[in-house]
Amino acid sequence: MNNKFTIDEVRSFWDNVSSDYEPVNKGLGYIHTHRFEKTLEYGQFKQGQTILNIWSRTGNLLPYLRETPNLTIYNREVSPAMLAIARQKYPGENFELTDLENLRDLKDNTFDRIISLETLEHAPKPAIFLNEIYRVLKPGGLLIMSLPPKGMELGLMIYELFFKNHGEGPHIFYWPSEVKKMLDQSGFQLIAHKPTLMLPLGNDKLTRLSEKVLGFIFGKTPLANFGVRHFYICKK
Repeated sequence: MNNKFTIDEVRSFWDNVSSDYEPVNKGLGYIHTHRFEKTLEYGQFKQGQTILNIWSRTGNLLPYLRETPNLTIYNREVSPAMLAIARQKYPGENFELTDLENLRDLKDNTFDRIISLETLEHAPKPAIFLNEIYRVLKPGGLLIMSLPPKGMELGLMIYELFFKNHGEGPHIFYWPSEVKKMLDQSGFQLIAHKPTLMLPLGNDKLTRLSEKVLGFIFGKTPLANFGVRHFYICKK
C-alpha cells in the first residue's frame, strides 16, 4: 500500500513548521510529553542497549531516554530543518536524515529497541517502513510505536478551530485494526495495544486526571478509537 503523498512533501511541510514546533508543543504540556513518558514505561530500557529513535524531530525524547545510563542511541529525522534544531540542542548525539524507507546504513538485527512516535501515519510507503524497522530490530527486541487513530481526525479538526497547532501535514490516520494488520504482515508479534483518551484541559494535573477517568470508562470500548494516540508494543 502506497499513500498519495511523497517523502519530499512530508519533508517540506515539517521544514516549514520547524520554528513553530517546539513553542506549540510546549503549550500542549502533558498531551505532548505523554508519548515520552509512556515510551519509558513500555520500553523496559536497560543499560547497554542499542536504540533506534526513528523520526526524532527536535530530540525531545532524548532526556527521557538518557535516564537509563549507557544507551547507544541512533536518531533518524525526516526534516533537515528539524534535524538542525536537534543537533544544536544535543550536539553530542547521533542524528541523521531518513526517508522512512531506506535504512541501508543500518545492519540487520542491530537494535534492542526501536521507537517510532507519531511516524507511521506520515510514511508514504508504510509497509516498506515497517519491513525495514523489522529488519534492523534484533530477534526478541521491542518496537514501541505510537500514532493517532483514524477517529482522531475529527478531534484534531475541532482542536485546531480553537487552539494554535503546527498541523499534521501529509498523513493518513489508521484505525487500530489496520495498524495491527500491517504489523502482522511485517512479522511483528503484538504484545500490547494501549489506547489513550484525554482532554486538553489547560492544566497538566487535570489532563492527567482526564486520562485516568476516560481510560477507565471508555478504554475498552469502541470510543477508544477516537483517543489522542494509541501505543503498539511489538516483539520480533
